[in-house]
Parts: sequence; structure tokens; C-alpha cells
Amino acid sequence: MHEKNKMIVLFEDLTGSFSNLIFIRSKLVGLLLFACTLFNLNIAAQGIISLVVAIVFARFIGIKKDDPINKLYSYNALLTGFAIGFLFKVTYLSVILTFGMSIMTVLLTYTLSSILYNLFKLPVLNIPFTISATIIYLSSSKYSNLVVDSFYKQDQYNLEFIPGYIQGLLRAAGILVFMPYDAIGIVVLLAILFYSRITFFVTVLSYYTGILFLALLKGSIPLAFAEISSFNFILVGIALGGMFLIPSKRTYLLTFTGVLVSVFIIDATSVFWVSFGIPVFTLPFNLTVLLYIYVLGSVKYPMMNYTSLDQPERSLVNFLNYQNRFDWITPSINLPFMGKWTVYQGFNGEWTHKGVWKYAYDFVIEDDEGKTYKSRGSEKEDFYCFGKPVISPIDGTIVEIYDELEDNEPEQVDKDNNWGNYVIISSPIGYHIEISHLKKDSIKVKRGDSVTKGTPLAECGNSGYSPQPHLHIQLQHSQYIGYAGYEFKFNSFKLADSGAIDPDLLVKGNSVISLTTSKTVSRKFQFILDEEFSYDIYENDEKASELSFIVKMDSDGTYYFSDTDDNKLYFGKDKDRFVFFKYSGNKKSYLRYFMLGLPSLSLTDEEKFSWEEYLPDNLLESKLPKIFKSLYHSADTTIGRYFKTGNNVIEGKVLKNKVLLFDTELTLCDVKGIKDIIITTTDKKIWMTKV
Repeated sequence: MHEKNKMIVLFEDLTGSFSNLIFIRSKLVGLLLFACTLFNLNIAAQGIISLVVAIVFARFIGIKKDDPINKLYSYNALLTGFAIGFLFKVTYLSVILTFGMSIMTVLLTYTLSSILYNLFKLPVLNIPFTISATIIYLSSSKYSNLVVDSFYKQDQYNLEFIPGYIQGLLRAAGILVFMPYDAIGIVVLLAILFYSRITFFVTVLSYYTGILFLALLKGSIPLAFAEISSFNFILVGIALGGMFLIPSKRTYLLTFTGVLVSVFIIDATSVFWVSFGIPVFTLPFNLTVLLYIYVLGSVKYPMMNYTSLDQPERSLVNFLNYQNRFDWITPSINLPFMGKWTVYQGFNGEWTHKGVWKYAYDFVIEDDEGKTYKSRGSEKEDFYCFGKPVISPIDGTIVEIYDELEDNEPEQVDKDNNWGNYVIISSPIGYHIEISHLKKDSIKVKRGDSVTKGTPLAECGNSGYSPQPHLHIQLQHSQYIGYAGYEFKFNSFKLADSGAIDPDLLVKGNSVISLTTSKTVSRKFQFILDEEFSYDIYENDEKASELSFIVKMDSDGTYYFSDTDDNKLYFGKDKDRFVFFKYSGNKKSYLRYFMLGLPSLSLTDEEKFSWEEYLPDNLLESKLPKIFKSLYHSADTTIGRYFKTGNNVIEGKVLKNKVLLFDTELTLCDVKGIKDIIITTTDKKIWMTKV
């Protein structure tokens, strides 16, 4: 059994190293690329020798098996071995050369990757190979005992009936494994197509984009197709078009500009390299991609791909899921009051919320007739919000207070003290909250006090520039009163009229009800590691299957449910609500129905409210290829509309492109977890019940 495991690890290392040659993570692609090299045994043998030497040397000097550097030096060493096998026959002298250069590649990879990552947070790509291959070509001219492989041109693998404009692409693809032949190029392109349609798309388009630029600059199409370094266009396309950036129209445009930049680098470096009789290798690719990654990362390009997912399609689905469902950039706070209040003035308000103070909210309390006061409203005490409790919207520290100004009578304002009485709270993550126009002598906290959400702060008043009692709140970078504000959102509330939970609907005239987090509801979703759950599954009232899953923790500390097929449903808490963050696995697993039935839930005792959720594409079968989704992110969108109709019941409707797919009904357990999930389509009813 132990030997079998060793063979599996060896196979995975081998296929992983080969697939990494073109920055792809796929065992099948790696196996196909390995098979391609077998058509030239010199290349295959020297590549394997170099890879084995690199692995042994890395272990010998103490690089551990689980060190991320392993993936980097392995494919760089493989390329170095290919370069030697491309030039020389396998002899004891060429093996010695491979042995030495493989060791140098490991040393270069470790050194350069450490420097690039620590200084610039950049990947090393295959710079070590480029340096090693250059050294090989320069030094080998001194070694007369090495036998040049005069038989490496294997023209029998070329298909002369293929038009030249297609042969150029095939040979550029083939040279990625040092086999510039039509048949090999076909295999490489088919492997890429199998792995990812998006990667295949950028591969083909990047190549022909580069050829077009070359043809325009050189004034000759045949010369452009004859450029031996044109494989760099393919590598630039694969790296930028789907690996380091999220696929999109904007990303593809950036990729094509990257191809243009690489054209200039190819021609510029070849002028120098040709004097030594050596090719430019992958220098244009490395320089172009590193420049783009560094600059785009520095300017915080919104579609940088920070995931470690093995396909651009999966990265796209993951990106859209988090982009459409979570906002972890805009600060989010609770409302500073309880009960029902109305937005009196919102962002870019018509009165005082202008310029640097445009990001602020004013709140009042209205009656059923829309009035903010009782009787004639001639006294400040007539206004419903005057004297009402003001509570802390965050966990933080009190940094400033002012409590000495008299409250104005209605229609009078204090022009000298715009903000009136106020409290400023500092958040642990850096921003400050200012709440103003408070009632004199009502502030219940002092500077330096620690507060939590819901801590009583003061009472609503009418101090400062305030023609009627109301509550003003804004976020700002500084703790000083009157500092410029910036955008923020509220959470844990519902609209009074519709019951909808949607921060974007908080505009002037809308009344909101604050939602309080319930410990009872929260405990229903406090799942413990290794806790097991089992469900019986019925289809059209007949038992069809069973589902069992266990609670596990990932290496990054996130929790997930995992069934027997290793499908994963990640869950946790986000802004006072329970959420299923993402699903990873088979689209036919019953585990995904938990996310379809309840992607999130506000942890409140409130019985009736509604909300809408974007549902990621990997939950359901989709007829639209992801290449089209990458061009139009809003295409083929699935939305869930959910309604909490009772204490433990959540009903939903799942729609794709606004067309109803099925209804859902989910019932929570009284103590913990989910009791039942019912999915109802036009011709099928799936019922999952806890056992």
C-alpha cells in the first residue's frame, strides 16, 4: 500500500510538472504533454533526468516536500532538461551537463522566487529556465565533446497540407514542449481545449494578435509566421487571459496589449541574443507578464485573480459569486437606533449632504400620515424622535464627545455650531463614526469607553444646525468633528413597507426597522467540527437516496460540509447573518441544495422579511459556455428570492434570466441545523428530511 502511494505521488509530481509548463494544473494535460515529448527521446530523457535530479537535490539540501517552491523548480528544471535534449544526444557528457544545470535551476528558482516575492509580491514564472538555457547555449560552444543531435528535426510530424497560417499556430504550440511540429501542436492545443475553453480562446487569439502586430511592423505576413519566438504570445495569453486575471472583456483587452508589448521585447532582445546565436527563449513572456502583474496589483485592478483554482472558468464563477454577494470593501455598520425610523436625507441629499459631506444619513420618526410630529409641532418635544435612545452601531471606542449645546426650538438653527452635540466612535479597523444633533446632557458615555453594538450612547435631540429633531450619522477617516465623510452601508435592517433586506434601497422617504441579532437563531448555525448530519431524500414521494456529510475545517480556517464524494459547501458568519459562502464539487450532489434553499439568513428573531441573492453558476447546470460568460458577466444569471414566512420556515423562488426554475421551501430545526428542504419543479419534487 505504501509503495502504491509513492507511485501515485510520483505520477502526480510528473504530470503536475508537465502541465505547469503551460501554467495549467491538470493531470490529463500533463500526461498528454509528457506523451508529446516521447516522440523525441533525447528531449524526454533529459527532461526526466533534470526533473529527478532537481527533486533529489531539493530534498538533499532540505527543501521540504510541502514547500510551494517545489512546483516552481520542478517545471523550470524540466524545461532546462528539454533545452539540453533539444541540442544534444543523450550521452554521459550531456547527462553531466543536465545534472549540473538542473542543480543551478533549483538554486536560481529558490533565490529568484524569494527575491521577487519578498520585494514585489511577484511569481518567478520560468525566469530560472530562461537564465539556465541561456547559460547552456553560451557555454556549450566551448564543449566540443558534446554530440549535437543532428536528427532532432523530425519533419514526419509535420502536415504539409495544412495552410501556413494554421501551421504557424501549431508549431508555436508544439515548441512549448520543444517539439515545433504540426502533429505535436495539435495534441498540445487539444489538451488546452480539453482543460479550458477560455484558455484555448486566449491561446489562439493571443497568437494571431501577436502575428498581426508582427506582420504590420515587419511588412511581411510570411516573416511574421516564421518568427520562432511567437510561442511567447501564447504564454502571455494563458498567463494574463485566465491565470493571473479574471476573464472578462477588459482582461482580454489588457492581454492583447500585453501581446503587443511582448512583440517589441522579442525584436529588441533578439538583436542582442542573435549575436551569440541563441534564441530569446521566454524572456519576452516573463518580462511582459511580471510588468503587468506588478502594475495592476499596485493600482488594485479589480479583476486580479488571487485564487488558487485550477481553471479560469472556476476562477470566474468564484469571482462573480463573491463580487455579487459580498462587499468586504465598503464599511458596513448597524443602525444607531431601535424600532422604525425614516430616511429624512440620504447620500447627496438636497440640503446639507453636499461636497465632502455627501456620504451621510439623517433619520426621523414618522407617523402613519407621514408627519414627524404630533399636535402642531411647535415644541421640540412634539417630534416623535426627540429624546429617543441612540445606540452604538459598531463595536469600538469612544474618542470624542460634546454635550453642552442647548436644543433648538423647531425652525430655529445654530449656525455657529453646525454639528451640535455629538459622539464619535473609533472602529478597530480604522474608520470613525460621527453621530450628531444629540440632546443636551443625554450622552451616557465618556472618552475612552469601549462600546459594543447596541450600547446606549445618548438621546436624539435638535442641537446644532438642525431645523427639526433628527439623527445625523456619517463615517470619516478622522476622529475630529466635521471631517470629510466617505461611503458606507447599513446592515441588519428591513424596509418597513416591503420587508425587504437591501442596503441599496435605503433612500429618502423609506422607513426602516432595525433587526437585532438573536442568540437563539445564531445557535441553530453553530456547527462543530466532526459533527455529522444525515438526510433521507425522496423524489416524487418515493425514497431515492441518502445524504450524509460532516463538518470540516480547511487549511485557511474556513468551515465546510463535506459529503462522501468530497463535495464541499463552505459556511460561516458575515455581518450578522449566516451564509453559505461557496460550493465546490459535483453539480449533481444533493449537498448543493442547502445553498439553493438558503444561501444566507439574517440571524434575527424577526419572523417576516425577504431578500434576494445571486446564485453562483456551479450550483446548476448551465447551457451557456463560460467563454460567453467571461465576455458578458451578467449573462445567464441565476437569482434566488427568499421569504421568511414564519419562525422556522423560509420559502424561495430560483430564477434564471428572470424565468422561474423551481420553488424552494426550507424548515429550520428547533435547536440546530436544517430540518427539511423541498425543491419543486414542474415535473419533480425533491424532499430532503433530516434523520
